[in-house]
Amino acid sequence: MQNRNRKEQILEKHWWQNYPWRMIQTNLREIDMEQINAREYAKELKDFGATVVTLNSAGILASYKSEHPYHSVSGFLHGDSLAQLIDACHEEGIRVIARTDFSKVHYDLYEKHPEWAYRTSKGEIMNYNGDVQVCPNGDYQQTVMFEILEEVLTRFPFDGVFCNMSGFLVVDYSGKYYGPCHCDNCVSRFREQFGLEIPLTDDFHNPDYLKYMAFKKGVTEKHKAKMRTLVKSIREDLCMNNLDYIRSESNTEIGRPQWVYSASSNSRLGAGRARLRPSDNASVDFMGFRYRDTSVSPALMELRQWQNLANSGCVSMYIMGTLGSHRDRSGFAPTKKVFAFHAAHQELYTGLRSAAKVLLLRRGMWQRTDPETAGWIRALTESHIPFDERNLDELQSGDQLQGITTIILGDLKGLRPAQTDIFADFTRQGGTLIATGETRLPEQGIEEVTETRHNAMSAVFALDEQDRQFLKRCADTAYIAPGQDLLVVKPAETTHTWLHLIDEHPFGPPERCYYTQQHVTAAPGVLMNSCGSGQIITIPFRIGAMYHNEGYQNSLNLMQDVLFELAHISSLAPDASPMFEVTLSEKEGLQVIQLVNTSGCFANSYFPPLPISGIRLETDFKYREVHTLNGGTVGIQEDCLILDQLREYEAIVLRQ
Repeated sequence: MQNRNRKEQILEKHWWQNYPWRMIQTNLREIDMEQINAREYAKELKDFGATVVTLNSAGILASYKSEHPYHSVSGFLHGDSLAQLIDACHEEGIRVIARTDFSKVHYDLYEKHPEWAYRTSKGEIMNYNGDVQVCPNGDYQQTVMFEILEEVLTRFPFDGVFCNMSGFLVVDYSGKYYGPCHCDNCVSRFREQFGLEIPLTDDFHNPDYLKYMAFKKGVTEKHKAKMRTLVKSIREDLCMNNLDYIRSESNTEIGRPQWVYSASSNSRLGAGRARLRPSDNASVDFMGFRYRDTSVSPALMELRQWQNLANSGCVSMYIMGTLGSHRDRSGFAPTKKVFAFHAAHQELYTGLRSAAKVLLLRRGMWQRTDPETAGWIRALTESHIPFDERNLDELQSGDQLQGITTIILGDLKGLRPAQTDIFADFTRQGGTLIATGETRLPEQGIEEVTETRHNAMSAVFALDEQDRQFLKRCADTAYIAPGQDLLVVKPAETTHTWLHLIDEHPFGPPERCYYTQQHVTAAPGVLMNSCGSGQIITIPFRIGAMYHNEGYQNSLNLMQDVLFELAHISSLAPDASPMFEVTLSEKEGLQVIQLVNTSGCFANSYFPPLPISGIRLETDFKYREVHTLNGGTVGIQEDCLILDQLREYEAIVLRQ
């Protein structure tokens, strides 16, 4: 009777809403199933503090004795069964997400159906260790995977499903690039839709490639819709990635620059402003594909979890193997500490929503491919301005902008009329837009773009005395370096402008390094135009990318002057060190200020952070009592909160 009641609870409809989500993804190698013990597996998860686990089920290898003729069954199923693993987790109160991966098939299946495979422009396949990449337009992903999904989700009482590595993959695990798929299905369908041939490489300056991107997006969206229909027809209580919860990763790879704000950004983006769905940003334990058994720095594992928590994400860890079989346990203790903290305060964190007034809109891509967005994330974070992030394509109406006073559009080219209409309504009603790079808006106050440059070398923007009255942080700065991408614009007569362009001039040898009057132009570096009761501020170059790539105070000064002096945004900690993050959340009757100490990040290494003392916080929230959750002490001085010391993390709770 007890087991039956437990299974009824497990099948509760929409169980993931307001669920205390503490995830461990155990990517099991096929050899892990040789002697796996279900009760030990579940108890390890329970003792760690997990409430959800992602467990291998189907795709490249079946973790059960599949009856489907095109589903390769693991040859190591000699330990406890998949059904026993799920039941043991359920008995410990742990939800189980089915991990699937239909991106590849074993070579023997490819030989039977070569038409399923991804093909290069030369007709070659992507064969990695005997597993062959398949194309989303082939029958394997169009038909077979759905048959396998139906088998696994009807046979086993999973609580949800996660589909790994879906879409058009063009790079293998070694980082080798293969180019767009040229299988017969892709070639014929793209030709039928656009009357064109598929480009040979990824080239964003090629208009045909932009059409190919639209083609891929259409295929992917139809595929996701088909999957959603199938999953929800099987059981409505199945929690599905990219619908009911959003999964992302904070990971590293050898040779790739690290990004200290990865977990914060991913959690914000996944959670959405209302925080209605779990944002499961997995902190990946291993260094990269080639070193899957070697952990990243323990301090980095802990930092990511605090960042997840502070930005309304889920505490979440991703390892190879089981907790018991994973030999490098160096990242376990700091992660488990944050799991325990969340468990102790999960009621408070449930239902929190963002209280930020600034929204950063972005393309749905990883930060390392969008340096303009990454630069603004840095500037906002280091200026202690709470903000939200959202994918531009998710913005459907102005109703989604409730509570937002400032929107930042970082080099967002090709805005659709429906989107510019939303922005126009936003500014007319008093909002402020900050647009950079090649972002174009109808009421931007630009009469003409006379030139677009992508290889500028020595051009700079100069300040005069009038500029310094408004751009106070740049008062001692003679010039602003814009980077290689800039627009030369002619402003409308009603537009306020700052800075003026000094055109490209000699930068070597040293004896020739100066400009003359012929290099001085009237083209502005900052523009502001009124729109209704609001305004649009334009920076016609990629200031965010310049700051992210180079990191100079010169760039940050201008970004902060735009944020504080022109857009009149308030900082939550205006006089504090930039080496911590601060977020602002609320629910009925209370506000929560969370701080994450990032001072342990030194170049590309992570160490335990240094304590930061005497942090002054400004809030207009009317509270009657205040307390902290992680050992700090808060005093009140001149209507400001003074946190005595920030160690790795603190949460300050203000109650009305």
